Amino acid sequence: MQKTKFADNIYSLKRMNKRIIIRILLLSLTITGFSKIVHSQSTDELILKSIPYIYNLKFDSAQIGFDQVIREKPGDPAGYFFDAMIVWWKINLNKENASLDELFRKKADKVIEITDKILERNENDQYALFYKGGALGYKGLVSSLRENWFGAAEDGKEALNLLQEAYNLNPLNKDVIFGVGIYNYFAEYVPEVYPVVKPLMLIFPKGDKLKGLSQIKESSVSAKYAKTEARFVLAYLYLMYEKNYTEAENYSKSLHEEFPQNPVFEKYLLNSYIGMGKWMEAYAGWSAVIEKIDSNKAGYDSRGLNREAHYYSALSLVRMGRPLEAEQLIIKAEKLTREMDPGSETAFTSYIYLLSGMINDFKGNSSTADNYYDKVLSMKNFQNSHQEAERLKVERYKP
Repeated sequence: MQKTKFADNIYSLKRMNKRIIIRILLLSLTITGFSKIVHSQSTDELILKSIPYIYNLKFDSAQIGFDQVIREKPGDPAGYFFDAMIVWWKINLNKENASLDELFRKKADKVIEITDKILERNENDQYALFYKGGALGYKGLVSSLRENWFGAAEDGKEALNLLQEAYNLNPLNKDVIFGVGIYNYFAEYVPEVYPVVKPLMLIFPKGDKLKGLSQIKESSVSAKYAKTEARFVLAYLYLMYEKNYTEAENYSKSLHEEFPQNPVFEKYLLNSYIGMGKWMEAYAGWSAVIEKIDSNKAGYDSRGLNREAHYYSALSLVRMGRPLEAEQLIIKAEKLTREMDPGSETAFTSYIYLLSGMINDFKGNSSTADNYYDKVLSMKNFQNSHQEAERLKVERYKP
């Protein structure tokens, strides 16, 4: 078995069908609201000072700054947009919890209301186009999280049109180039990897993956508002799609060092270690995440993160030849996956069962191990999960 095989399979968790087209739109649009044309110096400085608080989960400090922008500039969409971004990041940290969805939609709709008033006076106002596009893009992302694909597609299509208008008006804006770069990347990547969607892509502009990566990198250096988001997206792309774990480590490490309170950036760094087979570093990091979860540290209350932390800690121990130490971790991961995905077939569940089988093999519990392998075989085949289960039934696990 290749040392990164488990990592590669977990990074391919989501089966792409109708979701692909929608998320191509949405991923390319969510940054547009971070762009700007004209702010007063004091407002501009306050926004720039407050944005990092969001990434470091200091939401109260961020709220103070954006509330001040709203008081001083009630007709300016910027304060309302970043106020909505506080709620978005709370959703992003715990995607299983939909309790903040309605609050976010109300805040996003307020941004749209403000921008529409500006666009009534001047339909080519770049500033309003940017923030309206950003609000619609994020609304679409929330809809996609809840599998409301019609709503997501509707918001995404409108946001794409706004992004294109903004780009045509000012193609040198590095923040807008970021959104264009994400679109370019996914518009080529998705039909290349999933040919079934090629006919659907005919209604969208042609993409260019290499150009998209170059544009995102350019924004990570030169954009005013999108530098952090650009690094975030680059870490994500190199980890999940490019499988370039060295680059993923570089970007996620810089994010984690700058924003050590953010579990998303931390997770990307630790999963880059998994991808490179740096099992000791991965185990140390994921163990620290479990400690943060157990101590109720802010931002670490997601069951999904809890499941990942236990699974990857167990995987790292098994890879280091310490399977007995992994047993309680994988038991916890299995309990969490049953709670999160009752009766459904997911890649995480499949690979948790494989690892459980391997640990039982090591303990000499062949019948229990085979039961886990048979569970994997009864599920859908996620990447090579069936082949691994069949192989382990014959060869048995040996550290």
